[in-house]
Amino acid sequence: MSWGATLSEALPDAVEEVVAEGTHHFVRVKAESIVEAAGVLRDKCGAQMLHQVSGMDFEDRMEVVYHFTAIEPGTEFMCLKVTIGRDNPEVPTLSHEWEAANWGERETWDLLGIRFSGHPHLYRILLPEDWEGHPLRKDYEYPTEYHGIDCTE
Repeated sequence: MSWGATLSEALPDAVEEVVAEGTHHFVRVKAESIVEAAGVLRDKCGAQMLHQVSGMDFEDRMEVVYHFTAIEPGTEFMCLKVTIGRDNPEVPTLSHEWEAANWGERETWDLLGIRFSGHPHLYRILLPEDWEGHPLRKDYEYPTEYHGIDCTE
């Protein structure tokens, strides 16, 4: 059984889409179910490592993408996606179960403004604490100056 089928069977109300064609396989789950879905990948599908958390802005929606893998030879790369609205983008943190989520969630929040509820240290990681906004959002307007430094060039 594929890991997408395992997720669909274990969490039928959480899975929104399973894409298993081509080279980019992923399962889209509801935001409120991400912790449970990641647990199923770990406990039933052999995912031993979360190696990337990233976000994307599509102007009409935002996504968080999680890449998991197993260390054992011949195992699949597993990808979970969560789609959220732009007005109040928020997803539960995975940092309590997957320590590797800590930095990726902080970077995603810093650059895109996606909040990870329950995250123990959700503060800026790349930009100064007093920076306004999230520069990878499609609607971000870059400042003309920052603390007297010209930002127009």
